[in-house]
Amino acid sequence: MARTTRFLRVALGASAVVVIVALALWIGPDRQRSKAQDARPPGPLISRGYTEAPASTVVVAGDPAGGAVVLELRVTDGQKVKRDDIIAVLSNYPTADVEVRAAEAQLLKAQQQRKAMVSGYRTAEIAMQEVVVKAESDTNKLKQLQFQRSSMPPDEKQHELNISQQNVEREQAKLKLQKETLAADLAQIETEISILTAKLDSAKNTREQALVRAPIDGVIAELYSRQGERIHGNGIAKIVDLDQVRILAEIDDIHVSRIMVGGKVEVTFRGSPIVHKGTISRVSPMVKRLKRSQADLGEGNVNLVEVEIKLDDPANMPRVLSRETRVIYL
Repeated sequence: MARTTRFLRVALGASAVVVIVALALWIGPDRQRSKAQDARPPGPLISRGYTEAPASTVVVAGDPAGGAVVLELRVTDGQKVKRDDIIAVLSNYPTADVEVRAAEAQLLKAQQQRKAMVSGYRTAEIAMQEVVVKAESDTNKLKQLQFQRSSMPPDEKQHELNISQQNVEREQAKLKLQKETLAADLAQIETEISILTAKLDSAKNTREQALVRAPIDGVIAELYSRQGERIHGNGIAKIVDLDQVRILAEIDDIHVSRIMVGGKVEVTFRGSPIVHKGTISRVSPMVKRLKRSQADLGEGNVNLVEVEIKLDDPANMPRVLSRETRVIYL
């Protein structure tokens, strides 16, 4: 009996130890993480950053359909460009330019034909025919007056009047036909002009697409395609407005509660001892999860939050991308 009681005590003790160890393993990481989050290292928060222009960087594709070749490249690395400056000419430009010139010639011909119809011999013919109709009408009226006083037999008078009336109606019908024909021809030429105008606009649009223009004022930061090459998958060039350069820095998300938009910072650029005052303009709402290298920071992940900073005096911002900085959060 005593042996049985002793065995039960040993078993219960072992079970209690197992339960305690399991609770420690379950609670331990959370407590450690909580302590790591609550821990506030002494001194200011410091991080590294770099210069970038996230809101004023444009990659120029140049060829939405793909497959075009750069016939002429008109820029070089580091060159300043203005909005709508031509950066490159694509290989389909010569063909598109010929199509534009052909469409312009066809449209001009149709416009000249319309002008000839409106103010040329066709209009003169109608004017002359109107004179003939008026003359025949006047002659018919005159005969009617004359026959009222004439002693000619009534049947002869009526015969003469019928002939005169037929002449008037014949000339009126001729005038009507001329006007209707001209109206129909004008309607046809107007339709043709509309079609040719649309064709010319389409040809000009195709030609314009073969001219790659700068969408913003800036500097050619990088060229992806060269003259004579098929357009690279990244496009033709990257243009950056260096007047919109900002500082992007990253901090561990453990310290995100220590910063806020409008917060003040001190910035120094690599290779310069000058300290610049700045302000936090944006704190990213997204955390980037990066795998730590075992050689650098040990096992596990690091969670970073991106912070965007503007210098209080923008004139002091270097017009250079990817320049390394040191940021102290005040």
